[in-house]
Amino acid sequence: MWNEAPGAGTALATPSALAGDPLVAAVTETAVRILRPEAERTAGAGVPRSHLEALARCGAYGLTVYEPGPASGLTARQVVREVHEVLAAVDPSTWFVWTQHAASVKAVLKAVGPEGDALRTRWLGALTGGEHLATAGFAVLRHPRPPVTAERAPGGWRLSGRLPWVTGWGAADTLYVGAVTAADEALFALVDCAPGGGLESVASDPLWAMAGTHTAAVELRGVYVPDARVTGLEPRADWIRAYDLDNADAQPAVFGQLRATVDFLLRSPPFEELGLRLARKAAELRARAYALRDELPPGEAAETRLALRAAALDLAVRAGAACVTVAGGRAIQYGHTAGRLSREAQFHLIQAQTTPLRAETAHRILSDV
Repeated sequence: MWNEAPGAGTALATPSALAGDPLVAAVTETAVRILRPEAERTAGAGVPRSHLEALARCGAYGLTVYEPGPASGLTARQVVREVHEVLAAVDPSTWFVWTQHAASVKAVLKAVGPEGDALRTRWLGALTGGEHLATAGFAVLRHPRPPVTAERAPGGWRLSGRLPWVTGWGAADTLYVGAVTAADEALFALVDCAPGGGLESVASDPLWAMAGTHTAAVELRGVYVPDARVTGLEPRADWIRAYDLDNADAQPAVFGQLRATVDFLLRSPPFEELGLRLARKAAELRARAYALRDELPPGEAAETRLALRAAALDLAVRAGAACVTVAGGRAIQYGHTAGRLSREAQFHLIQAQTTPLRAETAHRILSDV
């Protein structure tokens, strides 16, 4: 099982059509051979650059623009989900650093006008090939008073403020950042992370989950961004609405987390049957959640989407707790897989979280109270 894809032999196993996709196969091989053996060390010491380079070599950074072969019967969305599930199952720290990159690729692809064409010419190849690594800091735009502001300057903008969490700091070459203008618009831009450019990490409290993700608080001290590096400008209310709709759906990484807990239980006699039952329950939730996103336009069945995402989070947290229970006292020590799985499940409670989802998840977790 250690040399197999996460969830192998269970209801969460990779379907044969997906397993045969070239990108899925390459990412899975990298995940199992390179990332999985180092997962505990990575969680403590931090994601090494070599992991990110391995993901670049296997094509993982090109996931956003990848199209499966027409004869495969697969959709790009199915491939994206599987890659996220596999990486989140095998090595969540590396997955989370890697996934920050996708926002910059999507922004460059969506940029419009002559500036958009220039951005794609300049950035797309390097980003999708993994030669240029990006991280992101824009979720703060949901706050009533976003901490990063943009002020118009000749030929561009000046950005000032503090991002409380920037993941992959020190590994990324570029920061895809969001800032609010005086007109309450959301501005998005690509900023160099090189020393002397106006970005600086500052002291912040350590994380008790996902501590290996090189997450830091970063200050922007009057960073100048030319218009040529601005990827988008829109009313902040419109952006928040779209962000909330997108994050109402259950995230593939949570099902990856569940695949990891299933694998742990299958390696913990006599709890194999419990692991198989967990896999069946998780697969049922996954099928319903993915069907909603595939079959309905964004915004429809919003309450059902939130309920399914909350159910997946609740199941992941309980599954992580079950791994700790099965392992016993050893699980409380750093470096033990069961304790890590439980902490990582808790992390998913706050990742891409929104106010409606917080309410739905809290009530779901305490539904018997």
